[in-house]
Amino acid sequence: MPGPTISRRQLSGVLRRLRRDGSLTLEEVADRLEWSSAKVSNIETGRTAKPSVTDVSALLRVYEVAEGTAEHDEVLALVRQSRKPGWWHRYGDVLTGAYVSLEAEATRISTYEPIVVPGLLQTENYARLHQRAASAPLAAEEVERAVEARKQRQALLARPDAPRLWAIIDENALRRMESEPEMMQEQLEHLVRVGEDTANGVTLQVLPTTKSFRSGLVGPFVILEYSGPDIAPFVFLETDTDGLYLERPEEIERYRTLLEQAQSIALDPHESVELMRSLMRR
Repeated sequence: MPGPTISRRQLSGVLRRLRRDGSLTLEEVADRLEWSSAKVSNIETGRTAKPSVTDVSALLRVYEVAEGTAEHDEVLALVRQSRKPGWWHRYGDVLTGAYVSLEAEATRISTYEPIVVPGLLQTENYARLHQRAASAPLAAEEVERAVEARKQRQALLARPDAPRLWAIIDENALRRMESEPEMMQEQLEHLVRVGEDTANGVTLQVLPTTKSFRSGLVGPFVILEYSGPDIAPFVFLETDTDGLYLERPEEIERYRTLLEQAQSIALDPHESVELMRSLMRR
């Protein structure tokens, strides 16, 4: 069973499909249930954070999904799962937005990072320094909470069902650590270990400064993908407060193209490890 956030997204996809299969509009469903069309829409789009079993059961009756059938039971199981808190709720004071919960349930994560080392690959000391340098400085105890949350995020790479991670890091992001040589050494050693491990499901490439991204100036982005036909992929663009979530097919296709371009001009995984070794202290 997927986690709560993906259960909610999957539930949204299933309810939308059932309504369309019945050739019903939001207004028609609302009329039959004596609800507002906004309520139907909020449940269907996931804006209702914790939909009730009672409400979804009512929708299933309208969509003629009979009680006791496998489909009926599976949909209600998604409802119950979507109401459970994930581990990230314990870090609500230092984590904002929905990204972490969506990342935790992805089956494939593809990221391009021109400025910093991707969060899933940061060492503890790098993460601590990164948090201290944030545009909105955190108190010392908040920094440690944020570092602990980062470690919790990274634990997903050790799961038996860990997502595939494809990370492209700009060489400038690595060289930016030169003012902190000990931390740089530790971070590069970690990246080399990750890059050399052929069984960890991680592909690591470095985009060298000798090559340019032909699409012009492109900021960091992440493409998250999921298993199951009712869970659409999306692109995440980070901002200071949380980020932008792009879900339209044309937006997904654009960033897939950007990712493929970056993959084609970046060093291959072996060459990337060699470049990182060359940046380490002798």
